[in-house]
Amino acid sequence: MNIHNPDGAGLLTVSQVTAMTGVSKSTLRHWEREFRDYLETARVEENGRRMFRADALQKIEKIKNLVHEQGLTLRGVRTQLEQAVLEREESRSPPDRSEERARQLADLVAEHIVRRIYADNSESPLRE
Repeated sequence: MNIHNPDGAGLLTVSQVTAMTGVSKSTLRHWEREFRDYLETARVEENGRRMFRADALQKIEKIKNLVHEQGLTLRGVRTQLEQAVLEREESRSPPDRSEERARQLADLVAEHIVRRIYADNSESPLRE
């Protein structure tokens, strides 16, 4: 996914990323295509050069570790990354309690309406 950033602020060139990670330019291009949804680049409109955001460094290091240290294939890396995303999403999203909340809200509204109707009436079924 290309993101246009006219001033290039906060972006790193491919050469900078190569120097910082030890991953070759051709490998970065290949990983950029393979992991398009995970490893995003930006294109600076003025010169059309590919640039990486600073957070891409961690992602590149993770891919590098999975390939070189753990010996995974690119398919294995993709599976690992997808699994990590799913686990993060599951840990962030609270369990669905919408039916329970709707029932509680309906009970509160019903109680409020009954109290309003019988506000002046001492025979209210809710008075104690």
